[in-house]
Amino acid sequence: MTKDKWLDLIDRVEANFGIEERFKKGLGDDLPGEKEVIVFKSDALGKVKLEWVEKPRMLDEKTIYSRRIGSDVKVEKVYDEHDVVSYLKAYRWDGASQDWQEIEAQKTFNF
Repeated sequence: MTKDKWLDLIDRVEANFGIEERFKKGLGDDLPGEKEVIVFKSDALGKVKLEWVEKPRMLDEKTIYSRRIGSDVKVEKVYDEHDVVSYLKAYRWDGASQDWQEIEAQKTFNF
């Protein structure tokens, strides 16, 4: 999925269901990139959360260690500054467990 299709999907969701919540946030302290999240209510699936994640492509993982007893191991990740990876994740609210359950977007949604 491309960024343009993501924006079209947001427009279609807003027109058909209305968006309850929409925000952007980082992936974490040690991970570069950000994700955009929308939450809406669907007639068939109930409460649904879609996440569009964009992050730099990881090129390499370097492990730094020494052979001494009790020494630490450090993993250093190298990211490409120009190549960006993006993907979509979809979740459905499970009332029984009070948590989001991941669903397969390709089987559930028609893009």
